[in-house]
Amino acid sequence: MIPETTHTRAPGPRVASPGEYAIDVSRGFVPAEDPVDALPAYYRPWEQVGRNIAALIMTGRIRPEIESMPALALDRLESCGEQERAMLLLSCLANAYVWGHGTPARTLPAPVARPLHDLAQLLDRAPIVAHASIVLNNWRRIDETEPLSMSNIDTQLTFLGGVDEKWFYLATVGVELAGADGLPLLMQAQHAAAAEDHTGLIEALLGVRKVLGRVVDAFLNVERWCDHYVFYHRIRPFLMGWSAPGLRFEGVDREPLVLAGGSAAQSSLIQAFDAGLDIQHRDELTAGFLTGMRAYMPGPHRRFLEDLEAGPSVRDFVARHRGTRPQLAEAYNAAVDGLAQLRSQHIGITGRYIKRFEHGEETAKGTGGSDFIGFLKRSREETVERLLP
Repeated sequence: MIPETTHTRAPGPRVASPGEYAIDVSRGFVPAEDPVDALPAYYRPWEQVGRNIAALIMTGRIRPEIESMPALALDRLESCGEQERAMLLLSCLANAYVWGHGTPARTLPAPVARPLHDLAQLLDRAPIVAHASIVLNNWRRIDETEPLSMSNIDTQLTFLGGVDEKWFYLATVGVELAGADGLPLLMQAQHAAAAEDHTGLIEALLGVRKVLGRVVDAFLNVERWCDHYVFYHRIRPFLMGWSAPGLRFEGVDREPLVLAGGSAAQSSLIQAFDAGLDIQHRDELTAGFLTGMRAYMPGPHRRFLEDLEAGPSVRDFVARHRGTRPQLAEAYNAAVDGLAQLRSQHIGITGRYIKRFEHGEETAKGTGGSDFIGFLKRSREETVERLLP
């Protein structure tokens, strides 16, 4: 697992170029190159089951189909893009096997278990469906001659299919794209603070506030095409994690794995705003969960968060200079308020998508396994607490 995040701050920034962290200038954490949409012919068995996954689930044939797949090696994956495509396929096949027919499976058969386990180790991620695969690497442009946008995008893989499931993943890509401009601004803010560049810092913080406004709009856009009932009953079950006693990986010499399901906390975007604005999550409801979700992120994105957290505190700099430059505090508070508003909207939207269908607040759990209502409320409180008086 990823070690707990330290809040010890260095005097100078550790973040330099976005490219060092697999961050694209225009797409942010979304890959700079379009995801690979088909593997070489050797991997046709994976592709074939993936293409028919909805029909196989619907007809009750998903488990025997996966059990009968041949054992395939990973050494014919020739690029990072092909590795990501394989991770998307294998993790979706695993979740389909576990959740796709009657009682959840407790053992994952070797044709999926072994390559998924080995590939996850290679990519330094958890071997389960997570944001990095089902969102960041699960899209294609409809027209390759046009830029990536929300009017030129489709999914590569879904469990049951339909506009609701497609849009849930695609709208989340839209959130990532909306927040992309904020990442260099967070870097600019730290460098400005280190250089005591008040004007540059104010500019960066006000820019962050504008970006967060666009992120809120993109976040709420998920409701345009994804129905609440369909999400809860047909999409969410396939994004669930594996609770104790865990899932056994056949042919892999290790204990059964207990892993969280897909969660918005697996996105590096919001944690990046936390790190750049020095929003500290230390409550038992928030700290461990947010740190644990980093094990599901791509390694370069995880390093970006760690390096942001290790750099100078923008908040501390603003607090020291607000007496002579009150505009600094105004700009910082505007950015923090934007992040708090995003968290408020998250509370509302998860309530509409999940809590309304639960039988009581005590039983309401997110796909990541958290007490999501308590987690989100405390996260918002911790954000508001960082506002400067």
